[in-house]
Amino acid sequence: MDTTISPPAALRIAMVSKSLPSIELKALLGVLIQHLGAPVTEHKLQRMSPKSFRVIVSALDSSLSRKQVTSALAVLTNQDAGSFDAPIIPNEAPIAGPKLRVAITSNQAQLLNGHFGSSLRVLIYEVNATQHQLVEVRPIDSELKGERRTEEIISQIADCQILFTLSIGGPAAAKVTRAYIHPVKKNQAVEAKQVLAELSEVIGNAPPPWIKKALLEGE
Repeated sequence: MDTTISPPAALRIAMVSKSLPSIELKALLGVLIQHLGAPVTEHKLQRMSPKSFRVIVSALDSSLSRKQVTSALAVLTNQDAGSFDAPIIPNEAPIAGPKLRVAITSNQAQLLNGHFGSSLRVLIYEVNATQHQLVEVRPIDSELKGERRTEEIISQIADCQILFTLSIGGPAAAKVTRAYIHPVKKNQAVEAKQVLAELSEVIGNAPPPWIKKALLEGE
């Protein structure tokens, strides 16, 4: 049995590695052991300061943005390790009337905390002026990279009108737009219900013409 790292800590580190695909899991684990000492535990990870984590990650890939590092640290220090699993789809009737289908890139529960280039899954919601509802969870093959990954995600969200994500590159965003899906980038990880409630407010008050059209198509 490997005594250098506890199983819960290993899960967290694996999730961080997936959110930072330019850093190999083995290399990340090595520097964390060197910095924190063995065994690496959840408690040690949760106590890591942002400054220390930035130093560690920068030593492995200095090109990462502050936003990427901050998002990865949130995964590493999250108090609820169980939330790394995909959310359970509620057994409820579909939302009636005009509505949008919205995709959210996610790595944990019902959180918008995934980058287009590395998220584990997309969450699919129905949204209208008063409510939102999770209707599907669509996993993304972690082995896919670059153009193949972009095409796979676009095929997964082809029935959606909006994509919320933490980050997306220019070429990928252009392809999403050409697929008649509106990409929206958020500056930090948030609960899905927050961005969906904001969208409901837009729908109910002063929706732009393209949302009005999408709502009519979604009836």
